[in-house]
Amino acid sequence: MLELFGALVGDYMAAASIPLAATGPAAGALTLRVLLEKRTRTARDILLAEIRQGRSLIEFHDADEAAAITYRYMRAAEEGAARLNLRLLAGVIVGSAEGPGLYADDFLRWADILAGLKREEVITLGVIQRLAEQPPVVSADIAPSLQFWLNCSEVLQREYGLESHAATATAHALLRTGLVQLVSGSMEIVVVPAPTHELSNLSALLLIEGIITRENSARFEEPAER
Repeated sequence: MLELFGALVGDYMAAASIPLAATGPAAGALTLRVLLEKRTRTARDILLAEIRQGRSLIEFHDADEAAAITYRYMRAAEEGAARLNLRLLAGVIVGSAEGPGLYADDFLRWADILAGLKREEVITLGVIQRLAEQPPVVSADIAPSLQFWLNCSEVLQREYGLESHAATATAHALLRTGLVQLVSGSMEIVVVPAPTHELSNLSALLLIEGIITRENSARFEEPAER
């Protein structure tokens, strides 16, 4: 699979080369081409790095599906998706291939959800995902849904410096993704954010905080030129 995607990305980069004469003034076209080439190189490196992180040998049998997925992934890079978002998309590719199977329709859906997330949204989603996988904290005085969100808020503030009001606003913004929903909380806090079944489906493919950790490490290790 590494060789397949490496070849597909190489083909995409070659095909996407921008003819200077067709795009206006040469200086502006050259600047645009340099920018797009940098973005596609970065995307290629992230994708291949995530494939190498895979837990097992990946068998892939449909080159057409791979081509469609590669095109969507590289298009996200050209449109300016952040490195963290590209690593999320690469994680979906690897997790799908190792698990339920890698299909273009599924990847396109995940790409539409994940490519435009802000960093604080990714962080908030990662904490919700982590705590959703842990045994629930039971309290006689607090509804489980409220306790869950209070725990998420506490982790977000302690580990990421995200204040409670900002965490709540970010979680509400995530409602658009279908990965977070609002559920009944308490008399004082009527509704609180909670994970959806769709987030469970994403959890079967990747761990968001693992992606964050790898991206932080990669940015620390790579040359300043990037």
